[in-house]
Amino acid sequence: MRFPNLQWEQDNNRKQMKPSITDQKTSALLLSPGKTGEKKGLLQILTVDKTIHPPVYKTEPINSRLAIGAFGRLPDKLLKLFNLFSEESMMKTTVPIKQLYDAQQNDLAYPAFQKKELIRHQYDLFRELKPFMGTIKWYHTYPGAGGRMITAPCQLCMERPFLKFNVAREDAHYVIETIIELKNSDYPLNAFQRDAFFIQKDNNYYFLPLRDAQTLDWLEAQLLHYSQFKDKNQLGLILDTLQDKYPVNRNEWERKETIEVLPQPRVLLSELNDSFLMFTPQWLYDGWLVEGDWEPETTIHQKDTALIISRNKAAEEKLTTLLLSLHPKFADQKRGYYYLSFAEAQKRQWFPRAYHQLLTSGIELAGMDLLKHFRYSQHLPETDMELVTEDGRSCTYKLVVQFGKETLSTAELQKVLWGGQTAVLLKDGSLGLLNADWMQQYATLIKHGKVTKQHLVVSRWLQLSLQASEQTGRPTEGEVTTWWQRWQQWQQGQTVHPVPASINASLRSYQQKGYDWLCLMAAAGAGGCLADDMGLGKTLQSICFITKILEEHPGAQALVVCPASLIYNWEQELKKFAPHLRTVVYHGAQRTATIDDPAAQVIITSYGTLRAAEERFAVIPYKVVFIDESHNIKNPAAKITRAVGNLRGDLFFALSGTPVVNNTFDLYAQLNTVLPGLFGSREFFKREYADPIDRYADEVKQQQLQKLIAPFVLRRTKEQVATDLPEKMETILWCDMGESQRAAYEEVKEQIRGEVFSGIKTNGIAKSKLNVLQGILKLRQICNSPLLVEEAAAFSSDAIKMNILFDELEPIRSQHKVLVFSQFTRMLDLLAETCDQNNISYFHFDGQTPPAQRAQMVETFQQPGNTTNLFLISLKAGNAGLTLTAADYVFLFDPWWNEAVQQQAINRTHRIGQQKNVFAYKMICRNSIEEKILRLQERKQNLAADLISTDEGFMKSLSQEDVEWLFG
Repeated sequence: MRFPNLQWEQDNNRKQMKPSITDQKTSALLLSPGKTGEKKGLLQILTVDKTIHPPVYKTEPINSRLAIGAFGRLPDKLLKLFNLFSEESMMKTTVPIKQLYDAQQNDLAYPAFQKKELIRHQYDLFRELKPFMGTIKWYHTYPGAGGRMITAPCQLCMERPFLKFNVAREDAHYVIETIIELKNSDYPLNAFQRDAFFIQKDNNYYFLPLRDAQTLDWLEAQLLHYSQFKDKNQLGLILDTLQDKYPVNRNEWERKETIEVLPQPRVLLSELNDSFLMFTPQWLYDGWLVEGDWEPETTIHQKDTALIISRNKAAEEKLTTLLLSLHPKFADQKRGYYYLSFAEAQKRQWFPRAYHQLLTSGIELAGMDLLKHFRYSQHLPETDMELVTEDGRSCTYKLVVQFGKETLSTAELQKVLWGGQTAVLLKDGSLGLLNADWMQQYATLIKHGKVTKQHLVVSRWLQLSLQASEQTGRPTEGEVTTWWQRWQQWQQGQTVHPVPASINASLRSYQQKGYDWLCLMAAAGAGGCLADDMGLGKTLQSICFITKILEEHPGAQALVVCPASLIYNWEQELKKFAPHLRTVVYHGAQRTATIDDPAAQVIITSYGTLRAAEERFAVIPYKVVFIDESHNIKNPAAKITRAVGNLRGDLFFALSGTPVVNNTFDLYAQLNTVLPGLFGSREFFKREYADPIDRYADEVKQQQLQKLIAPFVLRRTKEQVATDLPEKMETILWCDMGESQRAAYEEVKEQIRGEVFSGIKTNGIAKSKLNVLQGILKLRQICNSPLLVEEAAAFSSDAIKMNILFDELEPIRSQHKVLVFSQFTRMLDLLAETCDQNNISYFHFDGQTPPAQRAQMVETFQQPGNTTNLFLISLKAGNAGLTLTAADYVFLFDPWWNEAVQQQAINRTHRIGQQKNVFAYKMICRNSIEEKILRLQERKQNLAADLISTDEGFMKSLSQEDVEWLFG
């Protein structure tokens, strides 16, 4: 093949010399990296004739015969390699590739699979070619400007490139940057031309390890779908995959969390080369495993968090010092582990003595189950468990476990079980096997119990849990038998406790079942967590139960602890459903009520007030305590968690639609508050359940935990009880402004009040309606956010509605689609900014959005596969012509008097085609213009009945007294 050169590269060293004929004719190997993975063309023989102008380039297929003609005598191995690069050899290679493809199940189509395997084969050939690369001239072809192929000299280099990755932020997104480290310098990948495992820069070629090339192919495939990351979880999965093989600098993407705790020492026992018993010292820092030589810090990457473990040198040295003291040979072993031959370990019963010394020193032992050399005892465990004492919360047993004549220490047995072992080392050097039947019957009780010598103290609620799930070993007489009969009736769907006649409500079937469950827990002396979805009536079920308890125990008191935003809701619901109960609200800096008033039957307070007045609350005995939105106490170390834990109550119940927000450990503080002692210490729960479930997706541990908590957590989703729900449920979401937002509101209200009343006095109310409407508008905007009103922004940027909205969105937006309506476009902008800051994807349109763009957003939102579950919509722009039946939650951020407009907004989702129940929430600030308009609607029946649809109509209905009341 002959063709004119498209670019003539002159030899810079000979610019001033007249070329000889030999210099003017050159033979070289031609590399075409774009043909990597193809059967021909990757490597050819090139002859360049520069005696002709323009020069002529001639290519020939590569084989040993033509190579000898072009280059003269070459090493035999090199000639064999040239033959392997030939088209004929590549065709032969495809035969076993096809056989391999047919023998496997592949996601790839055959052409893609063949190319992948040919690249692997060619990579191996180039590795063999490397020693000869410097003996031959090289040219390459590559695409130039306009798609023309350029032929030029090149060099194949021996230096190895290394891959690294950076995470960078671009606006509200994250991108993954690939870095090539070459000769101790870093370059972005796009500084090179890459073809499979070849990378080229300045006509110099470098070889990526095949694994690195495949990683880049995989990453490119991922980036086709995720070129910019808003979803931190998806980005985290990709980074975790890369982190296993390459340096990854996560930069500001990662949230840094420092762990500074004393480590739990642990020793891993294993066998080395079937000849040695090995002891590896390890340390558990808050459940995270660290081993190896001491260093000040060890970093572990977990999703979007960099866990920086501050290592305690003294504590780690304490373990290594103990290990060194066990045997004189350990002193000379500096590899981070210690070992003895099997014979040495068994000499004079050394191993059993060392084993028990480690256990009694509080060292956790792991790996016993995997030891093969040490024989198992012929005896099975014999267990005697005798009840010694019993009180309201716990049972104390005398526990004796024996293998033959040897009695185990209960404390050591518990440590063995904590370490996840099913074998114990006996004094004769054999392993006592704790078989499956024994583990099922005793392991949970021993692991959760408190050991004092040979006595085991077990929570009564733990026994109730095991009996409720297994239906075995339960008493059969008296009151307990009656309780079990009722429990079985409840499980079968029967009503077991009538609702008090004084309750002004009819409960739906699932609400009756929830009320029955509360009663059954109380009858067993236990608490629990009612974890129904938002909107299913947890408050009503609780009020029914509170009423029953207070009727059965005259003079008793109930306490409700909830977020400040829900205090008014509880007060209103109690007045509505149980008006006969004397209810007191104890909240805020200006508290007028007293919490020790014996006439008060129900006391409502906020988390903040409880924390501030902890000592006063702690001395009062309550018959029942309800902890609403209990995920607020998910942190065991928080002051509010301790304050709730110090309350004196006979019965505690948690209420939360989202008891697990971040991870399994969220459950611990909430359930440990209502069922003290059920889960043991926080360290035990974290090690036994939270870490295996959250870090390693341990299904067995998850099933064990579900079985443990099953009687005490009642969870119903709205999908499960859909047949019992009305088609549309509307609720008021009350919001309490904080101090600075309240100060801004009151300041502007006083200004408006003076201007409005002055205008009415001078011109009369009919001519002052514009001032009245403008004043109302400003106050409504401040309820949304002081940033919407210039005079208020100077006082505060706090916005209670935004806080509550995003709190409510957090548990529902991953599984449900949500509409948020606002009358104010600037408010929607503020919500959008907050979404961007928190990496929440959303759609957003208002009156300025072109119709075609709106239609596209609506169509995408409605699609089943769409994962953008939040839609921010202007009340006016989104009030007609839209079908958004994919959504089942609606938030009216700033309700107005125009009920018809509000209903139209809700009906964007509640219309024909909707197959789900719709939950609508009106967000209203307490003690504000919003609440007064609501009360005004209630007072003026004609206003509500006529569904006033214009501002003018609203103004016509207002008297001067109404205006004075609104701004009062």
